[in-house]
Amino acid sequence: MRRITGTHVYSYVKCPHLASLDLYLKRADRREPTAWEEFAAKRGRDFEDVYVADLPVVQPEYPERDFEAGAAATLKLLSGGSPLLHQAVLNSEDRLGLPDLLRKLDGPSDLGNHYYEVLDVKTSGKARGDQILQVVFYTQLLAEIQGRMPEHGALILKDGTEERFEIADYVAACDEVVTELRRLRDEPDSSRPFFQLGCGGCYHDERCLPEMKERGDLSLVQGMSKGARAILEQSGCQTIEDLATFHPAGARARGNLDSTLLRRLRRGAQAYLLGKPVVELRPRAEKLDRSAILHVLTDAFADRVLGFGLLYPATVDGKFTFALPRSREEEWQAFRDLTAKLPARLVLLHFGASLRRWHEDHAFTTEANPAMEARFVDMQKRLKAAAIYPAPVILLPDFVKHGLGKDPLHAGHAGAAAMWTLEEDGDARLTEKLRADLLDLAALKAEILDASAFADSPPPEENQAQA
Repeated sequence: MRRITGTHVYSYVKCPHLASLDLYLKRADRREPTAWEEFAAKRGRDFEDVYVADLPVVQPEYPERDFEAGAAATLKLLSGGSPLLHQAVLNSEDRLGLPDLLRKLDGPSDLGNHYYEVLDVKTSGKARGDQILQVVFYTQLLAEIQGRMPEHGALILKDGTEERFEIADYVAACDEVVTELRRLRDEPDSSRPFFQLGCGGCYHDERCLPEMKERGDLSLVQGMSKGARAILEQSGCQTIEDLATFHPAGARARGNLDSTLLRRLRRGAQAYLLGKPVVELRPRAEKLDRSAILHVLTDAFADRVLGFGLLYPATVDGKFTFALPRSREEEWQAFRDLTAKLPARLVLLHFGASLRRWHEDHAFTTEANPAMEARFVDMQKRLKAAAIYPAPVILLPDFVKHGLGKDPLHAGHAGAAAMWTLEEDGDARLTEKLRADLLDLAALKAEILDASAFADSPPPEENQAQA
């Protein structure tokens, strides 16, 4: 029987099907990590090693993967009152936990006049729910061993701060997750994938995505939710082809699904079968003739901007300029120099929240011009509203692939940018990635946003009777 681990709890919150696959497939069934994925994982491991290097930790010694021996060695250290344990082994029945740190506290328990609480080291800037549930899972295992439930758990964030929380606030949620994990372990066929953010970077993507495409899974339609998929399937609409021609007679036949939503999902299915986006014709949409496009490449781990790119005017034949700041201290001046000669009222297009969030953070400590931020226009929101795409679109590669029909990674993956900075040709690769992304954004503007803004007829089905 496969034991449930903290990793399964972590995975379940992201995707129940991911947790299910991890419970019954061997590690050899996963695809190999890409170079940049392994680079990111190593940074996480190195961060933990650096954090604990100066701490007075002890670590249980046991043969590799002999977790029973590891649990016995851990219990010996706990009973002996070691102040701080690193990589302890906690197991109970069908569960196994390997918390980063256990910290000794004063108070009675089955161990004596002391007990322990769980700390987990993370590379995120703030606590997330999946991380908290992982700590609660470890804490419940620890409580069974020491005969006392700690009042608190904690996450060590990447800036070294300790984020404490009350265990009792999350026990019910953790119990629910563990119950579901046991069900998935016993009934692996009860789990189904659902296309969502993160699927393209999952180590099971070469398994799930082909399976979903083969059966025409409804989650591959833009705008689909798990609830809508369930309602449609109960109404007899099982595949994308079914949905493309689904015209139920009345609310009951469509499972009381909102008629406007159903029309949009149906158009999404039609776009999927066409293999290209269907522009939403919007006669009163704002035109973006006088605009430039700003783009950033970031290193989320280090909270740094690695490169700013500018395309002005916002066309595929616009002038490309860039700046590659070498430190956080150089970022603001690099941005000011890059944008200094732009017309004062020019619209500044960007994609997603990164640029605006970066500008807001720096505006508190620099002489930021409030008028600059007022000129920002997020292309991500505009592009999503301007067309129905042949697949769900969230990140820039999704829009490039499904809006332009191009390989979105022809200049590399943005997640690899931090890795490039350590390579001999790093500056050239960053520059080429900035240029490629800006040209893709300009093409999306021309083919989607401009087409929508200049349309002079209403969108299909707009004046039809409700489904």
